[in-house]
Amino acid sequence: MIEKKILVVDDEKTTRVLLEKIISELGYRVDLVCCAKDALDKIKNEEFQLIITDLKMPDIDGAELCRRIRSENLEAVIYALSGYIGEFEPEQLQDIGFDGHLSKPVDGTVLKRAIEGAFATTYQRGKGQNDQSSAS
Repeated sequence: MIEKKILVVDDEKTTRVLLEKIISELGYRVDLVCCAKDALDKIKNEEFQLIITDLKMPDIDGAELCRRIRSENLEAVIYALSGYIGEFEPEQLQDIGFDGHLSKPVDGTVLKRAIEGAFATTYQRGKGQNDQSSAS
């Protein structure tokens, strides 16, 4: 069985600490990084089924991070996170490659449902790839 791992990318320490607390209490492994560059380095060495990234970060923003991840990894679920989520249309986020979005401050119940949905999606994506490879 694959370990369920979540990567949180946010330049705000308070947001990282809050998400770590909630996600850990839900029983999932969570890794935290403060910038997109660190996230890209981490993704090279580890597999994460869910990546939650802030949209507004210095240097590389969340949208560009999502594009870069998508160019390498189609199975991971990626959620946008922002206190300014209203500035983005859901279709715009989907076109970038996000699977969903969360608003700051994060509500624990909403986060729990989002995580459960993410792992159901990664299971389906993985199952689809296995079905395709066995059909070859």
